[in-house]
Amino acid sequence: MLGKFKTAIVLVIIGAISGFLIWGTNELTNEDILLNRELREQAYYKDIFGLDEAVEITYDSERISDLLEEVIIYDVDSNILGYIYKGIDKNNYGDVVILVGIELSGDISNVIISSSTNTVTYVKNIKDNYLDPFVGQNIDGLEYDSSTGASFTYSSVKKVVKAASSYYLENRGDE
Repeated sequence: MLGKFKTAIVLVIIGAISGFLIWGTNELTNEDILLNRELREQAYYKDIFGLDEAVEITYDSERISDLLEEVIIYDVDSNILGYIYKGIDKNNYGDVVILVGIELSGDISNVIISSSTNTVTYVKNIKDNYLDPFVGQNIDGLEYDSSTGASFTYSSVKKVVKAASSYYLENRGDE
């Protein structure tokens, strides 16, 4: 009985030390993690508008609904390059983060799934086969694929693209 008690105490101590070390490591690296997330997102912003990595951009963001955040992309002279609508949708398989870039002309410059907890093979299929048709479409007459084989992920993409297009037409279309 005493041997089991000692083993339990040792395991509790090991667990406490391990937990403390994990917490400490997380605290020490938290700023780096946040910076890396921001840099990755900026790289997506540049990719959406076909900008070289060396191009400097600035941006302002504002939450405009439960689904969407609007990100205005500026060049170094504070000229608007375009708008990105970041949508986070929850479906039956988890979360999907979609970035929709809209040029000042009202054309979609790109649609990117920046992260997802959906089934990897379904997300890859959508990324590889069903996002490119959005590129170059004007938001006045969007067309969607009707059979993707990954209905939950693509439904999230359609939902965000529709919301971004509607918001742009109502609030930015005459700029």
